[in-house]
Amino acid sequence: MTLPNLIANHREKETVVRLKKAYSTMSQAYTMILNDYGSPATWNFPSFEEDSWDDVAILFSKYIKNVRVCTEKQNTNGKCFQKDLRKDLRNNTVNELSGFSSLILSDGMVFGISHQVGPKEAIAEKGNICGDNGTYCFNIDVDINGNKGPNRWGVDTFTFQVKGDRILPRGAFGAHGQLCDPNSDSGSAGWWNGTGCGAWVLQEENLDYLKCVKGNQKYCSQKYTFN
Repeated sequence: MTLPNLIANHREKETVVRLKKAYSTMSQAYTMILNDYGSPATWNFPSFEEDSWDDVAILFSKYIKNVRVCTEKQNTNGKCFQKDLRKDLRNNTVNELSGFSSLILSDGMVFGISHQVGPKEAIAEKGNICGDNGTYCFNIDVDINGNKGPNRWGVDTFTFQVKGDRILPRGAFGAHGQLCDPNSDSGSAGWWNGTGCGAWVLQEENLDYLKCVKGNQKYCSQKYTFN
């Protein structure tokens, strides 16, 4: 194999390993949180009054070793989540992730707590942060290499959804939002092309959808499931 191919294969394997570690870390923490605090539908932390997810980040930090909390006020100018604008799978610039209540892991990964609305608004409108239908309670956006590039959805940045009983990667069966479709256009409210690829990576242990983006139609219709 050529050197560029060897480097690409190494990066792909590293992405799979790091995303699996991220999913295991947050899932184990969430299992303990559910045992101690119950479903997020019952939560009503002080920071919610400020429409902030800070207390949720602090809660997760109690169950993850060697982690640092970065509050919304601290997470300005990209101190925690790199402020550079992120791109989708088709290299379109779509958003930035600075300003989240975040967790900085010892290996450099960053977890950011987010939702389409803040907790105060969700409670006011629906009665709890999970909403009236319990689709999901909030997101955990993961940058597997912290402030390093390329800051691209489906490459080093992925979305997980916290439901009332477990955490699912976006793109999984039972998760809310789009699948990993390299040919789709990025929409509004965070439905960026690539955010639904976490389930693919965890299930298939590869990033073959990137080959579809590069024009290899063999991979564009590949089906996958994640339960």
